[in-house]
This record gives sequence, C-alpha cells and structure tokens, in this order.
Amino acid sequence: MTTIEKLLADRPTFHRSETEIDRAFEPNESRLASRIAEQFAAGGATCYAVAPEVLQFLADSVSASSKTLETGAGLSTLIFAVRTAQHIAVTPSESEIISIRNYAVDNSISLGSVSFICEPSEKYLPRCQLADLDLILLDGKHAFPWPMVDWFYTADRLKQGGLMIIDDAQMRSVGVLRDFMAADPAWNVVRDFAGKTVVFQKTRPCVHDVAWHMQPWNIDTGSISLRPQVASRLVRKAKRLLFGD
Repeated sequence: MTTIEKLLADRPTFHRSETEIDRAFEPNESRLASRIAEQFAAGGATCYAVAPEVLQFLADSVSASSKTLETGAGLSTLIFAVRTAQHIAVTPSESEIISIRNYAVDNSISLGSVSFICEPSEKYLPRCQLADLDLILLDGKHAFPWPMVDWFYTADRLKQGGLMIIDDAQMRSVGVLRDFMAADPAWNVVRDFAGKTVVFQKTRPCVHDVAWHMQPWNIDTGSISLRPQVASRLVRKAKRLLFGD
C-alpha cells in the first residue's frame, strides 16, 4: 500500500466539530437542526477532508516542481506533502497544525516542503508575496463572504493555466463563487466532482483587469436573472457612460 493509499484509507481526524470560530457557541446560535447543532457545540474530532477522488486528483496534479496553496488544512495538506510540492497551508487553527504534524511524524511523512501559516486567511493573503502558483485549493472558512475574499486575494497569484479548486460548492456561500467562475471567460471547468468540488483552470494571466460589464455573470440573463427594472438601469448607465446624458 502506498502512502497516499494509506492516507485515503485512514482518513485521519484533524478538525474540531466547528472549525470556523474559536469561541464556544450555543446550539441556538446555529441554523442547523437542533441535534446537529448540539453535536457541533459539543466539539470533538472529525474529518472534513475532501472526497477521496478529489484527493487522488490532487495527488495526480502536483509534483515536486509545483507551487501550491490551500486555505484550510487537513488530509489534503498531507497529500501535497507526499508529492513534495512547495506548499503553503493557511489556517488559524493551531490544533489542526499540531494534529497534522503528529500524524506525519507517526507515519514517516516529511513536511519539509510544507509551510503552515497559522492565522486567518483574510489577514495573511492580502500581504503575502506569492506568485505563479500552479494550484490553489480553497477549502477554508465557508461563512459568507470568506470564499470570495479568499478567491479575490489568490486568483491572480495563480499562473495562467493553473488550477483553482473550490470545495463545498453545494453551500450558497461557495455556490455563488462557482456560478461566477463557471460563467467567466477567465476560467474553464476542468472537473466537477458531484457538484461539491469543482476544478477550474485559469485561461488568462490576470482576472482582475475587468469592468462590471465585461463579466457574463453580471450581465447575461443566461447566467443570472436580472429584474427588468435593474437591467434597464444598467443599460441606461452604460449609454450615459458612452454617449453622455
């Protein structure tokens, strides 16, 4: 059994039940069903790793020459480590990092090519100096608007032809990002794993050098349904910009 096969079989637990906030919370703060909210509030270790087929895709997509980044950390981090990619994992959870390191030591997995950034992604990503990344996995905080914030600060750190993977697209906070990227000419869908994890390839060097009217998701009725009065205002605004009042 290879190391990656063992990882997929073990699915080790590195996460607390609730990973997005540090404070304790009451079940009635959650919009989940009471039974599930109570389990989250009680804590306990669990595994939130992406699906095995996604982990295998990661293993097949990177090598020792790859420069990679993920928001969040877990089993995917160990996949990058086994493939000796030059990898950065951004997570504010020190307990996750300790658990990953302990598992790596116990299973003779070198983390020499992995750098952990133990702070929130919205603090680290705006100031980081990364460029020409080959692959980015967005699987950090899923509360709105964090998926968009993480995307905004990483999209142009990814090189043209690089892969952007977003997980948990079934959630509305991530689904909005998926819908935007699927409609945007700067991205091509490479793989869709049951609507939950979607792999995009970047088709041009920069994705931020656009105006609102250049984005199909903003304009095309096939991408988003605009109320007639909203669409009319947008057309009038465009005409004023072009021809004046």
